[in-house]
Amino acid sequence: MQAIMTNKSGLYAIIGKLFNRVNIAPLIAFRIMFGFLLMVHSISIIANGIVYQHFVSPPFTFTFIGFEFLQSLAGPGMYWYVTAMAILAALVMIGAWYRFAMFGYSLMWTILYLMQKAGYNNHYYLVLLLCWIMFLMPADRYFSADVKRGAVKESATCPQYCIWLFIFQVSVMYFFAAISKITPDWFSGKFMAIQFSRLAQHPVLGFIYGNDWFHSFICYAGFLFDLLIVPSLLLKRTRPFAFIILCCFHLFNSYTFKLGIFPYLSITLSVFFFEASVVNRIFFRKNPVIPVISDERSMKPLSAKLVTGSIFLYTLFQLLLPIRYMMFSGNVFWTEEGYRMSWKMMLRTKSGNLYYTVHDPVSKKTWKVEPSRIFSLSHMRTLSTSPDIIWQYAQFIKKGFEKKGYPAVQVFAIGTVSLNRNTARPLVKPDADLASIKWEPFRHSSWITDFPE
Repeated sequence: MQAIMTNKSGLYAIIGKLFNRVNIAPLIAFRIMFGFLLMVHSISIIANGIVYQHFVSPPFTFTFIGFEFLQSLAGPGMYWYVTAMAILAALVMIGAWYRFAMFGYSLMWTILYLMQKAGYNNHYYLVLLLCWIMFLMPADRYFSADVKRGAVKESATCPQYCIWLFIFQVSVMYFFAAISKITPDWFSGKFMAIQFSRLAQHPVLGFIYGNDWFHSFICYAGFLFDLLIVPSLLLKRTRPFAFIILCCFHLFNSYTFKLGIFPYLSITLSVFFFEASVVNRIFFRKNPVIPVISDERSMKPLSAKLVTGSIFLYTLFQLLLPIRYMMFSGNVFWTEEGYRMSWKMMLRTKSGNLYYTVHDPVSKKTWKVEPSRIFSLSHMRTLSTSPDIIWQYAQFIKKGFEKKGYPAVQVFAIGTVSLNRNTARPLVKPDADLASIKWEPFRHSSWITDFPE
């Protein structure tokens, strides 16, 4: 650690600043708001039927491949599961048994995330990352029940990296969201026209949502917002205006697209861009303004190296994961190879139809399997348009026929898909026997058809 702190040039100086002690106010304010939002989310997904829709009613859960052992709890189990999450989120909010509560919520959220891809979006991935980051943060060291009951020692400071890590994560999200928008369907206004087609019928605002100029405005404004919002928040001179624009942007998205807690979470994350003195005045009037303190004894050399190495690996992972789709050939919005966890938000809409034919080469019998008979319309929309889920359900069908005494059946997926309302075409090659195909996560699946650009 001394080598890091004494060498004040280049990378070593930056690494040394990671351990400077700074005011903890932004981290504590975020803990309170984050815990509140998580609690609201847990309660709302029970009340609005999402728990029932995604975890109770489906006859088959589309887990992430490799996590098939994660299945929904029987009976009212999933309701009790999410209720427990709401209680843990409340404990996080007030800082009571914080480490236990944050770990429990992080683990339970991760299980839900891996258990069901049918309701996937990048917002859930963001919450997953934030949960585990918060678990590692000293976010119970001030204005918490843990301090009041003497479980932890009160501290008005935290290492600088506790603040910078959140700024980095927000920057990654917006940057990749911006560059992902550089597509013809985005800048032509076509995707926005599709999204606003339903809202064009709004009795009051329909004339705005249905107007071509508004589609173009949203396209370019959305791109510029994602590209420039972080630099604007970092600069003190532009920060107040950037915050106002940030609030307007996310509140518009909340009203228009019904995105749950995500718009409010994005607004909440802006607390890390403000000076601690501003956060103190708003949230903690009695908390003194703490100057930046360079404390060489704040962390042992070995611990400092472990923390520095962990931060480096995490940042590298977050920079590489969103571009892993480049490993695969084809249109990522069509194949969805490398699509998840890449911050490609609000960039494609797909619709399709699907059924399976099952052939037994021994008995020469052929069956038609129609998932639409047992799945809801929303789940069919996901099943029919996602290649990996199509493959997963084919494996499920194969196992079902094995139990019936047909161990060597062939399973073929038949259907068509439309991407951004282009001409519908087969997504999976109709002669591909999915029952005999192994999943290869690091190689393009040749049984997925090519999308004509």
